Amino acid sequence: MSMSPKRRSDIIDALRRGTVPQQGLDVLAVGLDRFEEYFSEEFGKVKQGGAGFKALQGEYGSGKTFASRWLCERAKRAGFVTSEVQISETETPLHRHETVYRRIMERLSTTAQQFGAFQAVLDQWFYTLEQDVEKEGIAPGSDSFEARVQALLDQRLTEATRVSPIFAQVVRAIRSAAAAGDDETARGLVAWLSGQPNVAATVKRRADIKGDIDHDGALQMLAGLLTVIRDCGFAGLVVVLDEVETIQRVRSDSRDKSLEAIRKLIDDLGLRR
Repeated sequence: MSMSPKRRSDIIDALRRGTVPQQGLDVLAVGLDRFEEYFSEEFGKVKQGGAGFKALQGEYGSGKTFASRWLCERAKRAGFVTSEVQISETETPLHRHETVYRRIMERLSTTAQQFGAFQAVLDQWFYTLEQDVEKEGIAPGSDSFEARVQALLDQRLTEATRVSPIFAQVVRAIRSAAAAGDDETARGLVAWLSGQPNVAATVKRRADIKGDIDHDGALQMLAGLLTVIRDCGFAGLVVVLDEVETIQRVRSDSRDKSLEAIRKLIDDLGLRR
């Protein structure tokens, strides 16, 4: 199999560090054939509007991270957006939904962008809306063009408004700020929607929001994100939670909260099957 010198160098450098390469795992993957058919079927279900959950179990060093990263590469080639999150009691505790959500957004990946792809996905969605309005015969720059884009945006956000009103509200504000040339506000609201703390109060006032995304609102925000991802033409979202087994080594109260968080995620996915 031929590959570019950069890709070859990236793989070799990662192996020298003793880490799993971020890309190019298809040239190294051995013994994963038994997963191919299963995950292809799962991808097909998700493309039809379903959802799925799968746990990979294995001893330390057995290749769980390699397999999950290989899965993400296959998912992106199948048209999915992916995100890989390393669970850590100190930095990304599983029972803190708001922190897990922030890490998902930070690690959002497409075939075009390795990490931090949310801004690109959102821009693509706005572009899709504009293209659809142009197809209606409304010329860009005309008085009615932006009004029609906003109306179409509201229509497409109907589902997001139902499951996550705040997500939809902030997306509308981002579009309005961008259309008005207020890039600073648009960037600030994108950061807030990505779960980042310390966004200026003046920026949040533009969208009529307060505070940061909290534990209870994080999963709703994820549901809103799915609406945008699908409307962009992506097949769906694949999230990998790596190092989940570390919850076995934390205090019992944190472990119980983490197990409850997993149960909640599985229950929510079950509702979409």
